[in-house]
Amino acid sequence: MHRLWRDVGWTGALVLAVLASWMLWSLAGAARADLGLRPALPYLLCPPVLVAGVVAGMTLRRHALSPGMPVALLVTSCALVLGAVLVVEPGKAPLGYANANAAMAVQLAALAGLALLARPTDGAGVTGREADRGSHALLVATILLAASAVVLNRSAAGVAVVLQVLLAVAIAVRRRPTATWWRLAATGLGALTCAVAGTVIVQAARAPAFPGWAVAAFDPVREQLWHDAVALWRAQPLAGSGPGSFAQSTSLSRDPDTLAAHSSVLQLGAETGWVGVGFLALVGLAGLLWVARGNAAEAVVGAAAWTALFVHSTADHLVEFGPVVLLAGAVVGWAGASARSEELDVTERERPLPG
Repeated sequence: MHRLWRDVGWTGALVLAVLASWMLWSLAGAARADLGLRPALPYLLCPPVLVAGVVAGMTLRRHALSPGMPVALLVTSCALVLGAVLVVEPGKAPLGYANANAAMAVQLAALAGLALLARPTDGAGVTGREADRGSHALLVATILLAASAVVLNRSAAGVAVVLQVLLAVAIAVRRRPTATWWRLAATGLGALTCAVAGTVIVQAARAPAFPGWAVAAFDPVREQLWHDAVALWRAQPLAGSGPGSFAQSTSLSRDPDTLAAHSSVLQLGAETGWVGVGFLALVGLAGLLWVARGNAAEAVVGAAAWTALFVHSTADHLVEFGPVVLLAGAVVGWAGASARSEELDVTERERPLPG
């Protein structure tokens, strides 16, 4: 118990309190809307799945040098590529939604990048032993395949955010930064990027018609969905109209693909109001603060991946897909635990040999 508290700390306790409050707020909204519990399930399941992902990431970090790690990540990336190639639209495997597959691939690329950073180098960014060279090659292949899965799923937003993750991985692996300012810069830039992306999307949705850049970037269906979400949000700005209310208020709900607003921030605003959006912002900030607890190199990758998910989610509905949230949590948990894991590794190495 003492070790668990040491790993979680006051930061983790506050994050858990925020997630629990979010779940309670969602339950209250569901009761108020009287639409049943099922529409609230994405709000209720997302927090525990995220926590499970963070715990899994912390555990994986302690086994970062396991020979099976690169193989498991490579197999997962192959599955994402095959799902995109073998299954036609709509409903590309494995998640049944191309943009969710792309978001999962982005997080997988970040996870492989973190595994790459955990492996010892000869000082020039190249692993020294033969076995490490093989693992290095598998992890690089995983990153490339994950990026290919994003492209094959034809996700424009996914391509944009995976590029930032690939850049972060390249910088972290090449430079192996250790200075504190790298962590501060990564988390600060991530918070600013998320805030700007959310503001831009909300302003575009509030406009009577999409501005020129939004017309070029998004389809007319998304324009109507966003306008419907804003109208519902304006009806109950503080508390929202309750989970499931968006599907009741848009004429596009006849199509299962347009039951959601295709924007997490607009969906939350419409159904849980500014309070729900505030919880989302707190969770986003908490994730960035958590990765900042780790080593600088891992923090750069973790912040980039967490930011990528939030930016992509502003223009799509992704957080209701459990595997995406689980992988994103694993990246955050791994990055945040990197400093602690390194301290434990050093302690083990310094322990005197028996006899």
